[in-house]
Amino acid sequence: YQQKCGGFDNAVTDLEETTFYFEIDDEHLEGALDRFASLFTEPLMLRDSICRERDAVESEFQTNKNRFSSRREQLLASLGRDDHPCSLFSWGNLETLKDNITDDELYKALHEFQQRHYSAHRMHFAVQARMSLDELEALTVRYFSAIPCNGQPADDLTAVYSERNAFRDEFYNKLFIVKPISDVSQLDITWCLPPSVKDYHVKPVDYISYVMGFEGKNSLTSYLRRNSLALDVQTGASYGFEKNSLYTLFCVSITLTDHGLDNIDEILRAVYAFVRLLQREGPSERLFYELQELEANSFRYRKEKEASDNVEELVVNMRYYPPKDIITGSELYFRYDAAEIQRVIDDLNEGRFNLMISATKPYRNVSYDQTERWFGTEYTALDMPDEWRRLWETAQPMDEIKLQEKNQYISTNFTILADADGKAEIPAYPEQIFKDEIGELWFRQDAKFRLPLALMYFHIISPLTFNDPRSSALTGFFASMIKFQIAEDLYPAEVAGLNYELYSAEKGLLLKVDGYNEKLPIIVDEITAAMGRFSEKVNDGVFEVIKVKLEKAYYNELMKPNKLNRDARLKVVQQNHWTTWEKFEYLKKLTPDDIRQFARAFFAGVKLQVLVQGNLEPETARQVMRTVMRNFNGSSIADPKSIEMRAKQIPVGDHYLRIRNFRETDVNTVTTNFYQAGPVTPELNACLELLISLLEEPLFDILRTKEQLGYDVSTSLRDNYGILGYSITVHSQENKFTYNHIDQRIELFNRHFIDILRNMSSEDFGLVKMSLMHRKLVGDTELKNEASRNWGEITTEEYIFNRNKLELERIQQLTMEDVIALYEQLVLNSITRRKLCVQVVGNPDKATTDAPAATGGEGGEVRHDFQPIYLPHDEATRVGELGQRRYIENIDQFSSTLMLYPVTKVNFGKPE
Repeated sequence: YQQKCGGFDNAVTDLEETTFYFEIDDEHLEGALDRFASLFTEPLMLRDSICRERDAVESEFQTNKNRFSSRREQLLASLGRDDHPCSLFSWGNLETLKDNITDDELYKALHEFQQRHYSAHRMHFAVQARMSLDELEALTVRYFSAIPCNGQPADDLTAVYSERNAFRDEFYNKLFIVKPISDVSQLDITWCLPPSVKDYHVKPVDYISYVMGFEGKNSLTSYLRRNSLALDVQTGASYGFEKNSLYTLFCVSITLTDHGLDNIDEILRAVYAFVRLLQREGPSERLFYELQELEANSFRYRKEKEASDNVEELVVNMRYYPPKDIITGSELYFRYDAAEIQRVIDDLNEGRFNLMISATKPYRNVSYDQTERWFGTEYTALDMPDEWRRLWETAQPMDEIKLQEKNQYISTNFTILADADGKAEIPAYPEQIFKDEIGELWFRQDAKFRLPLALMYFHIISPLTFNDPRSSALTGFFASMIKFQIAEDLYPAEVAGLNYELYSAEKGLLLKVDGYNEKLPIIVDEITAAMGRFSEKVNDGVFEVIKVKLEKAYYNELMKPNKLNRDARLKVVQQNHWTTWEKFEYLKKLTPDDIRQFARAFFAGVKLQVLVQGNLEPETARQVMRTVMRNFNGSSIADPKSIEMRAKQIPVGDHYLRIRNFRETDVNTVTTNFYQAGPVTPELNACLELLISLLEEPLFDILRTKEQLGYDVSTSLRDNYGILGYSITVHSQENKFTYNHIDQRIELFNRHFIDILRNMSSEDFGLVKMSLMHRKLVGDTELKNEASRNWGEITTEEYIFNRNKLELERIQQLTMEDVIALYEQLVLNSITRRKLCVQVVGNPDKATTDAPAATGGEGGEVRHDFQPIYLPHDEATRVGELGQRRYIENIDQFSSTLMLYPVTKVNFGKPE
């Protein structure tokens, strides 16, 4: 019902609550509420469904098993006292749900759990729709009053458990050295504090996190970065395992440099000094009220949330806050209470905390003699070094580390410019207000959202980035070094609600700035000035730090099979797509002189695409454009064809690209079957969108729910530089289903789906079609959504700002016959089908060691010779194919033989 009506639903399990939610068009709300309520009034929980869903739980566990954060959390849980809830395994897998329990026992236990805990008096409900409160209340009473109530109180864990009895003594007394399977170098210092969820008026833990995590001048982070000891510092506690009714885990997580890993004592000295600084200075009324002002401004002028996000947040808030504070309780600072804050400072100064070092390079050449049961994390527990104990006992504040000064970036002018007297009618779409041989500026003043916010997007295009992988790697390096250089100066701006992103893209760099409009031009000036004078400011020490950071980032990217799958597919389909493994190869050879020369050459031939939208005047936008161009001091691109983006044509037939997962111990396989359609037309795009809307629900139902091929099953429309197609992706485990089996089941589904289309009633088809049309009509809830659509039109140089309206007209004209004809052409007809199957294949043997597959040599250094490992093809697997099958044994060679499509743009002329 949800899928047909253009909606979706989901559920989220946390340690102390489960949230179910859905979103749907208003006109279908009542039907959805009826079905939603029946989950709780008459839950089926059939035996077959329960047994089948175990595989989904296992698949989700395997998919997340290699995540560093999940492994670290479970390792901390293993240090909990055996009788404390924090020590439990909170994920679930086949071992806990199948190997040690019969089907009958599981069925009985699940039903008993539901009857015990799913009682009306312990449930909360939130609904949002464009209806009156009386109407919403009537619907709620009609459908949810039948939820049974057993009157039993919830288990009161706080009567027995607390922060004092959560963890064993070794949690505090030992030094834990962990062997990660990602390329990680991190120091975690974790305090177990009293529960803080009820301290929402003052939020003392959040206040401490704000003060300790500050990254501006004279901060702890600044000190560690200046001394090349760390790259980042994160502080605080997030809800769930870290923040609950029994305790709060306040963590200082420090991303180490190699120098920092070799000098942990220097880092501890600085952290301990800051803890002592907090004790010496005590709570700061000035900083509290500054934080209170920042959060009040953020709340007052915040964007409207998506309906599903809003009710999901509010329904959880209902559990923790009284009615008057449900909306504000999690966000505002209500009052200053020095005593409450001081209690947290005193707890931090007690000296009871956990030290954990996670590093690919073995710390002090330790041997890992212990293994965490569930995730298989290898680690060792050492006696805390005596010198580190003395560091704590003798710690004093340091002159180089201070509490932050007054924030000069806090906005004070929140005037809405569209309200000015005599204001002319504001155009519905952006208008080009400047253009020369280097750049174009598009502008639209906001009159819809009426908030003191604006955004400025800059696409800085250079042929250098596009033309070879070395320059693509240098572009990312350039962006990372700029961000490192400006981080300290601009951190106060980020705190004050001025946000910026700078990252490499296929054709150059993207700079995105948004926030309160008053001081937005200031940070654009500071960022672009740093970019323009970069070649004069390159520091060799910073270069080496960033190089190591990027090597780790590239390595970790290569370890993710879904990212590797995407990279391989785009390498085939798109001209000049530079993969992570190609850029990694060049990264290791780069020198400081390389980055200096690149920075000079980058602006020697550039093109600027700029969008300024929001609470600003056009003259402000023009002034920003002049400032940016002056800072860059660049020249135009000599050959416009050097930045043209083109896609490649997949030949007729079935083409298989199968490569090994780079992590040898990873069982996860990702399969993407891509069916290429051809150059975009309005009709083709509309028909593909409708096809995918029809495909989503049966695909999930059959491959995910019934066949349990994997936890993640999805379909997507693909637009490669104007060449369209669609894909089906399945995340599976190789020790459960082989990659051949996955491809075969997708193709079997394809042949089954044509029958679904042919047998679908006109009523159901009309419902899906109408829901797709409604999605085109849904209004934007925030400025960023509207601007994102406009930005896409500018960067693709299509400038069809009313695209949704035009697409809606094309969708309206579609018939089921149109969809069937397209589906047969793309998938079923061997004469026209252009299929590319990309599979990143896991290890079915599930190797017992968790050693990173890409580390080689002594000391755990990251190896630099990543190249795709192609699987040998097995002719015996040629089952049920529709036509010619070809195995790709070299991506570069295969891609080089493909025909290039011309530069392709959509043309909304007269309907065909």
